[in-house]
Amino acid sequence: MRAVLRRLAELALRVPLLHKILIANSLIITLGAIGGTVITVRHVLDYPGDFHYELIVPFGLVGLTASVLINYAALRLALRPLGRLQTTVDRALAGDAAARVPAGHLDDPQLARLTTAFNQMMDAQADSEAELRRLSGRILSAQEEERQRVARELHDESAQALTMMLIRLRMLERAGDPEQVRASLAELRALTAQSLDEIRRIAVELRPKILEDLGLGEALAWRVDELNKSGAVKASLARTGPEQRLPREVELVLYRVAQEALTNIARHAGARTASVVLERRPHEVTLVVVDDGKGFEPARAWAKPTGFGLAGMRERLALVGGDLKLESASGRGTRVCAVVPLA
Repeated sequence: MRAVLRRLAELALRVPLLHKILIANSLIITLGAIGGTVITVRHVLDYPGDFHYELIVPFGLVGLTASVLINYAALRLALRPLGRLQTTVDRALAGDAAARVPAGHLDDPQLARLTTAFNQMMDAQADSEAELRRLSGRILSAQEEERQRVARELHDESAQALTMMLIRLRMLERAGDPEQVRASLAELRALTAQSLDEIRRIAVELRPKILEDLGLGEALAWRVDELNKSGAVKASLARTGPEQRLPREVELVLYRVAQEALTNIARHAGARTASVVLERRPHEVTLVVVDDGKGFEPARAWAKPTGFGLAGMRERLALVGGDLKLESASGRGTRVCAVVPLA
């Protein structure tokens, strides 16, 4: 019997707040009407010749007292989750990222959903902050690796060429034969031109001016032409959709994704052909890079702890709300697809 009563009490306490108030006030009115009727009838029977206005005062006091007590008890039980929620909000505002609203067994269902939503919001915020910290660390790592790469290229290419120029100049100082002087000057001109080309190439890779001036489509066309000039791969570009400029950060991210994909094709894929497709739709832009190379196992590539490569592409895209899809297998080529939503 006690278990049945406890179960009924639990069910009553889990009734929505609006229904609790309606039930409580209905009980007050019903019990007051019954009690008032019984007392009035008995009083009239006992004192048939009297006026009975004096009953108004005790009836009013009893009804008011019962209404206050019953409504107070119902609302206090129903609004307990709001108190816990307010306490947790105060902790969160004070900087406690671990603050969560404790669940109550007898909470009002609507308020319980509110506390659950708050806890989910706090969990999502914590996840977002952790992801932001991770991405920030990876971006810093990528920047340092990029600086190291540029420094290595400057040392390996330009610095060596400049060293050779200094050696040729010293030889030129000691040369007395006009033919030897002319030969040394020709070599110096060739070395100077080579150094300038290397410096221009590094500068273009760091910040391609064509991307800023003409947009993503023309920058991709230039990148494909450069790959074709190398003779290693025969590449093509297809563009569909409107030609208007994309947001600056979207263009830069997609260009870097294409640059990394084409560099991987030239260096590692062993491909004969490659294609780049840029498709602009009303609400998104898609970049697809496909090659017929030797392919690889995507699971290993995702796990590489470097700021570049496939993981770097995905993280760059995440900064603009995009996503990266990869299809590859040994001997079957590779397909890299980047999708970025547009506001």
